[in-house]
Parts: sequence; C-alpha cells; structure tokens
Amino acid sequence: MSQTSPPKLKALLEATIAACSLDDRRDQDPVGIVHEYKTSADREIAALFASSLAYGRVDLLRPAIRQALAPLGPHPATYLRETKPQALPKLWPDFVYRMTRGEDLVDLATAIAETLRRERSLEALYLPESSENLPIRDRESHLRQASSFVTKLRLRRHRPDLHRGFRYLLPDPADGSACKRLHLFFRWMSRGPDQIDLGLWDGLAPSALIMPLDTHTSRLCRYLGLLERKSVDQKAAVQVAERLAILDASDPLRYDFALCHLGISRRCIHRWCPQRCPECPIEAGCVIADRSA
Repeated sequence: MSQTSPPKLKALLEATIAACSLDDRRDQDPVGIVHEYKTSADREIAALFASSLAYGRVDLLRPAIRQALAPLGPHPATYLRETKPQALPKLWPDFVYRMTRGEDLVDLATAIAETLRRERSLEALYLPESSENLPIRDRESHLRQASSFVTKLRLRRHRPDLHRGFRYLLPDPADGSACKRLHLFFRWMSRGPDQIDLGLWDGLAPSALIMPLDTHTSRLCRYLGLLERKSVDQKAAVQVAERLAILDASDPLRYDFALCHLGISRRCIHRWCPQRCPECPIEAGCVIADRSA
C-alpha cells in the first residue's frame, strides 16, 4: 500500500463517500436507468444490458442504453421469456453505439431469453451446479463462475459465429482483461440494496467482488497506493480489490462508486490543481498532492 496507513486511507475513502451526492450521481450513472425498473427480474436483465454498454462518455452511453432497452418495454424479463426467438433480430435494425451494433444486442437478448426459459434467472446461470458453500465468498471462485457465466451466454447467442462486437460487449475474465463492465454488473447484483447497488443476488457475497477497473479509476487507485501495476488488466483489478479488502473485508467495493465519480464529475483532473485539489476528499493520501509540496 501507500505510505498512508490503512486506518487513515479508510477514513479518506469514507470521507469520499460522504462528499459524493449518491442520489444525484446515480441519476447520471448507468445504474440509474436500472433503478427505474420495478421488479428484480426486470432489473437483472436491464442491468446486464446497461453494464455491457457502459463504455465511453456518460452523456452518450446513457441514451444508448435507453435505446437498447426500449424495444423490450417496461418488463424486459417477461418480454424475453415470452417472445419467439425469430422476432428478436427485428428489434434493433438501426442501433449503433461505438463498437456495438444491433446484431450484438440480438445475440445478447437471445442468450438472455434462452437463459430465462432454462434457468429462469441470470443468477441461476452464474451459480455452480452444486448448491453447497453458497454464497460464493472468494475472488478465485467468483472469477471461475464469471467466466462460466460468459461462456454459457456466448454459446446461446443468435449468430453462429462469435463476432468481435459481441466479444467486446460480453468479455470473458479467462482472457485476463480487466472486464470492467462485467464486474460492474456483478457489483450491482451483489452489493446493496442501497442508493446505488441493487443487491439482487444471494449467491455472490460482496467480499468476492473484483474492482470494475478502467483507465480513470486505475489512476485514482495509483494515486492512493492501491495499485502499482501499469497495465489495466485482471491482475490490477484483483490487486485493488485485495487492498480495499484490508480496509473492509466484507465489502471492499463500497468505495468504488464514489472513487469513480471523482473522475466522472471532473473533480479529479489527474494533475495538481490549486483550485480543485484542496477541496478533494482524498487529497491527504494522494501522491499528486505530495508532489505539489
């Protein structure tokens, strides 16, 4: 870790949560769209769509998520369970969002629909066949089940070939990448329910979660001494989760949302700024602030 002691770092991160207007930030975050759905079954489906598309600028990705979910109506779980598979390819004829095309959403919807008919929920698809030792509490077991979850969904896609766009939409942790959006989905499912996360799954404990790491959050984690790796990959995401677990073993990702929104809100601009840094809740533990002295 950094020179900042774990108790001091924990206090700084708690202050970061306290300084973050969670309700306001939720409504500017992809998860805010998921909260608009009323039932657990519908939220689970909306969450996988929303997290999978949660890349790029937030002012662009939220409209893309709404456009992707719109054809499924207010009850996407019922719609996908009851709609004939041959009707799904007609739902997104003109959808384009960066690397994602309508055909990728058809693959995702087809996979989810098949899962709802067979296992009845995405959580049931994620869980191991044996019901012993649940919930999953360790990161190694979680990564194994996360990879199995993705593999099964990919096999249930609409198109016979695994296209690049669908691989990007639904990445496999076994490939070693950070899989930020997939781990974001699992955070939403496991943590809570609170102002942000949904707490829909009983079979995955928050202690097993992996940090949803991207370029921006990895920088913040380096500033705080939570990360040394330069690559933003699975090892880096696991390292951050392990170090946050020193601060809160049962719920290490409780700090993720507030840290992420330091970057999204542009409160942190990744360099010393005399107008911004003194107002930042993590300044006392940040290496950028140290270098400015």
